[in-house]
Amino acid sequence: MKHYPYGILEPISIPQIADRILDEFFQITTQLKIRACLAYGLCLGLIRDGAYIEGDNDLDVIVVCNGEEKIRLIDALEKNGFNQGRSFSLPYNNTHFHKRRILVDIYFREPGRFYSNFDSVQYRGKAYPTPSPVKEYLTVCYSNWKIKEDKATRYYG
Repeated sequence: MKHYPYGILEPISIPQIADRILDEFFQITTQLKIRACLAYGLCLGLIRDGAYIEGDNDLDVIVVCNGEEKIRLIDALEKNGFNQGRSFSLPYNNTHFHKRRILVDIYFREPGRFYSNFDSVQYRGKAYPTPSPVKEYLTVCYSNWKIKEDKATRYYG
């Protein structure tokens, strides 16, 4: 098993906790009326495998919001026990949080290709929003996304 900062564990190693963290994140965005969806490896795993991907160390999410909403989201996450790690400004415009040894990478985006509307994926009896159209999104990110590799999937987009 790899060692990550903050004692982070791969979601696949503690799926029940990762599931709770994912649900908490989406409950917060829903309460704040901020649009969010699965992204990158998390989206790939839940669409292709119906589970987290071995070797993927985080839960990736896209948040579509303005500056004021971003501040409200960060405040709400911190109030709910999420600990903020490093933030990256443009061109990345993302930050990450961790809670209960699960890392959540948040990528802030504006509406546009893939993020104006959302599709969804069923995972453990719940619907989670995904970029739309999700298969095109995964093709842009990973080209041969339908092929499961023995190593952690890399983002090629």
